[in-house]
Amino acid sequence: MKDIYNHVVYYVFSLVLLCTPPRVSAEETLPEKEKQAQERKTPGLPPKNSGETSAASPPPDGQAKPGTFAIPETTVPGQKENDYKTESSTTATKTDTPLRDVPQSVSVVTESLVKSQNAFNLRDALKNVSGLTISAAEGGRTGDSINVRGFAANSDFYLDGVKDNGQYVRDSFFMEQVEVLKGPSSVLFGRGTTGGIINVISKKARAELIGEADFTYGSHDFFRGTVDLGGAVTDFLNLRINTLYQDSGSFRDFNFIDRWGLAPSIGITLTPNTKLSLQLLHQKEDSVFDYGLPLFRGKPADVPRTTFYGFSDDRLQEYTTTFATATFDHQFSSDLSIRNTFRYGDYERSYRTHLFGDVTDTGRTSTVARNQHLRLGTQENFYNQTDLVWKTSLLGLRNTWLFGTEFGWEDFDFRSKNSTDIPSISIFDPVRTETVGAGRANDLKGTLNAYNAAQTDTQAFYLQNQLEITPQWKTLAGFRWDRFGTHFQNRVTNEKFHRTDEELSYRFGITWSPTAMQSYYFSYSNSFNPSGETFSLNSSTVNLEPEENQNFELGAKVDFFDGNLSATAAIFRLEKTNARTADPIDPDRTILAGVQRTDGVEFGLTGSITPNWYVAASYAYLDATIVESTTIQNGILIEGQSPANVSPNNGAVWTSYYVTDALEVGGGVFFQSRQFLTNSHVSQIPGFTRIDGMAAYHHEHFDVQLNLFNLTDKRYFEWGRSNAALPGRPFAAELTLRLKY
Repeated sequence: MKDIYNHVVYYVFSLVLLCTPPRVSAEETLPEKEKQAQERKTPGLPPKNSGETSAASPPPDGQAKPGTFAIPETTVPGQKENDYKTESSTTATKTDTPLRDVPQSVSVVTESLVKSQNAFNLRDALKNVSGLTISAAEGGRTGDSINVRGFAANSDFYLDGVKDNGQYVRDSFFMEQVEVLKGPSSVLFGRGTTGGIINVISKKARAELIGEADFTYGSHDFFRGTVDLGGAVTDFLNLRINTLYQDSGSFRDFNFIDRWGLAPSIGITLTPNTKLSLQLLHQKEDSVFDYGLPLFRGKPADVPRTTFYGFSDDRLQEYTTTFATATFDHQFSSDLSIRNTFRYGDYERSYRTHLFGDVTDTGRTSTVARNQHLRLGTQENFYNQTDLVWKTSLLGLRNTWLFGTEFGWEDFDFRSKNSTDIPSISIFDPVRTETVGAGRANDLKGTLNAYNAAQTDTQAFYLQNQLEITPQWKTLAGFRWDRFGTHFQNRVTNEKFHRTDEELSYRFGITWSPTAMQSYYFSYSNSFNPSGETFSLNSSTVNLEPEENQNFELGAKVDFFDGNLSATAAIFRLEKTNARTADPIDPDRTILAGVQRTDGVEFGLTGSITPNWYVAASYAYLDATIVESTTIQNGILIEGQSPANVSPNNGAVWTSYYVTDALEVGGGVFFQSRQFLTNSHVSQIPGFTRIDGMAAYHHEHFDVQLNLFNLTDKRYFEWGRSNAALPGRPFAAELTLRLKY
């Protein structure tokens, strides 16, 4: 399969290079002002962001001349933009707003940083963002599971601003960048968003010619190939296609990942002021359900990190994800525009779990019970968003108004069947068998242990205003009204529950910019978590009002070195009130009497210190506490405890340096402190510091890049749950060849 894939990619890429027009010299493509600027630069070193437009860029309407491709600016070995740093974002306001004018913490992971680190999935990319921790999927969930500022964000994933709450592992092959808006954000995104939202910006068709193919081979039989091709076909049509194939083993015994993906994009200019964008994403994965090592006496068992406790011929885990998106943009004038986005999403996951149960503690002869469940989860999403942006002057003050509506419908189905007669296994001397045997659940016929069906519907209206009082003082204010309904049916017991909530969310922020290179802000925002947020209702939760969250934040954003390096800092208090907790009189009943709070500080640094020295760094300290609760877990009242899956100290530092025009070296440190796996603190995983390295040789038409992971071969754990922990990978190497036009 690898050989076939390699040959297909080689011939497709070669054909594109042969069919594209030859590039002209930089002297012919650059206007006189740009030529002078180039002459002042040291050849081969990364240029500063000048903000000036090259003649090689597309015309103002984003299109190439009729029948031609747009010709990109010629570069020399080693040249690249200052692209660890991003100037603006649409996630925080749904309008293109400079980050220094956003009165809230926004972290951006750029494509360049992802490539430098060989971060091939969303979880690896998010290790650059402080205040985030990876957790195990609980309650029948699989796929990406992230905690933001001490709160689960499992349903707070977005793709281009539209909800993407399906359960799968998000690959980076279709990602332009990742933007994390921290703090409650229901004012723009509706239910959830307690700690923040994670918004993936996808690669879209544009007039500029794009031609790139990456091939990576590495330790543990890792192979991966991606292709990114696109450009203007006519004066009104742009095309782009991204493809992925990955076939990789693992340092973990009996583990593997087979993944492929296809992400075509079409941009159509209907009139000079009207555009239509069509996108498709299809990603399929065959891999292994693996929760790692069992916990022994509250910590990961002291066994080789390769140890697998499942069944060698019984490793089912499949994901199939498909999106279709249509976006219509119309510009009535320079001050008035409208955008409508429709998204259909289809998610399917089929897997057989291998979960650990109780431990029989007899020292080195201890055993752990195992549970196995055959599960199938399907989900369909339909979402439509309409945003009207109006820029106007009110009493001589500049205003940007956002009027928006959102209508959504989600259909979720989950079935589970238990295998029987699963034998326990030795923790320290496991002897594996191929399969469970006659008790294995092979299909979802007959008696099921769980069969749940849920439908949700969302109707929302939101209004936001960005006001420039003076060039130094700006405000951001808005509100949103949501109507969120859930219909839930337990088809095993034939119980049916229905609940509808109507909620008002709001935000306010003020920014002071004494100079163009610095800004300081204060903000307040809130959000809500309804009982049916994650497709589940029962007799204990159906009558509960939503949980309420609020965030107070004070921050600063300062640029250095002519704007090439940005530093950020924030101090915040995030508090959940009306939190669900156990009834002290009837522990099987849930009431709204809990409070959970996170006080924290965050720091960030992105950009370039010199023209050839780049850095991306982040750090967060989180003081998270369950302030009030009546829940007893493992015989312990959890009030006053730190919540599970929160690392008090975490962060990352990544830097790269151009030694010569073509040679780049870099590396980084990723760290986090200990993490409790239960609210009762009976189990935990230790903190760790991991060191990675990178070296690359850049040429005009190719790059060769070597990435080294975990240089000290540190034993650490990516994440854990109440009775299991997944080891991080040992020392490993990956070599990447990147062909580019």
